Amino acid sequence: MHNICLVCNNKKYPICGKCSGNPFSVEKCRQKLAALNDLETLRTTYNHEYAQIKNLNSSSFWDKKLQQRESFKEQDEMTKDRVKTAFKFFPKSSRKVLDIGAGNGFIEELLNKNKDLQIFGNDISYNAVQNLKREFRGKFRRESIFRMKYLKRYFDAIFVLEVLEHISPSKIFSVLSKIKNFLKDGGSLVVSIPTNEGLEKMKTNPSGHVRTYTENLIRAELKIAGFKVLKVKTLFAFKDWYAVKKITSNLLKNKWKSNNIVILAKPI
Repeated sequence: MHNICLVCNNKKYPICGKCSGNPFSVEKCRQKLAALNDLETLRTTYNHEYAQIKNLNSSSFWDKKLQQRESFKEQDEMTKDRVKTAFKFFPKSSRKVLDIGAGNGFIEELLNKNKDLQIFGNDISYNAVQNLKREFRGKFRRESIFRMKYLKRYFDAIFVLEVLEHISPSKIFSVLSKIKNFLKDGGSLVVSIPTNEGLEKMKTNPSGHVRTYTENLIRAELKIAGFKVLKVKTLFAFKDWYAVKKITSNLLKNKWKSNNIVILAKPI
């Protein structure tokens, strides 16, 4: 087994030279290593030697997308479910909360109801930050996720919702390390990521995603970064009869592939 490429079965473990030049093959290799729980080998695949999906996530890219703020109530049912789940995972005893990559501020619509919360947020988009400042109580600033500056052990909870899939593999662990440093001992990290979106089959990359996650892979990355996963909820992008199909999905576990995962984790 340890002489065979996990993608094409050539004699190279975990991935051969040919496959390592294809970013989607590299992601597939990572997914398989995570499923095998071979975390030591998995960690070695996060460097510049391996191909990465082109990163489109500039300030201008997101300024175009976030010119006009969308409200939470306008969103599809899975998005609403995802945000509500993230809010439920977040401990209500928290007092200082950070939302990384706040975007339209969907979670802020729920957080703002608690007047005792000190809310902090950031985004790479100037438009997003201006909209957040106009709409919500809190301290919002424009900054790159790679240059965040907050006090160590300052936050009770941090939200990273629909963000990690925008971070190139070679930078993911430095970002997770920063996040861990910002959390208090016993603090909570709430993450959501898309899954099974078929990015490798798309002609364009409209959302600027640079990862193709599975539940095993995000669990493995969090474990490597020093987090313990406490709760996981998988969601499905049902366009019609969402509530009914949501119940059905709990009964028929293998009928559909999940389209989103929400995770609660704590630093260890």
